[in-house]
Amino acid sequence: MHETERLGLLAELPNECCELNHGPGTRREDFPAVDYLVMPFGYHENEITEVSVREMVIPVCRECAAALSGEEWTLLYCFECCSCQWVARAYAKNRYRHHILWLRGCPHCARQFGGLYFNDLSALAGIPAFLSRQPGVMAA
Repeated sequence: MHETERLGLLAELPNECCELNHGPGTRREDFPAVDYLVMPFGYHENEITEVSVREMVIPVCRECAAALSGEEWTLLYCFECCSCQWVARAYAKNRYRHHILWLRGCPHCARQFGGLYFNDLSALAGIPAFLSRQPGVMAA
């Protein structure tokens, strides 16, 4: 992400609301965003060159940012339709070790499941998860 894009997003942050699920009967406007979750999706051409096909940029509130950094919750996020669901690890049937499971297609948007991608925010060496924590980059 270029520095101009980063600064533009940070300038718009006061007008953004959290786009993650806060349960039934809630309104996005009740959860002002404090940061953006940034996840590059792409591939490696070789050991040196990484190509980011696109970046998911998701406004998040303080509560969601804390949940994404903690060990109690896992977020299931469909990057095709942007729907999401939180899973409480203590009550889950499966043992979730990752903070976010990225789905390519879900029951809301696809008839065929396209894949599952995962990451740990703490294990993303060199890939900051939150926009405010990304170092400034010189614009091209």
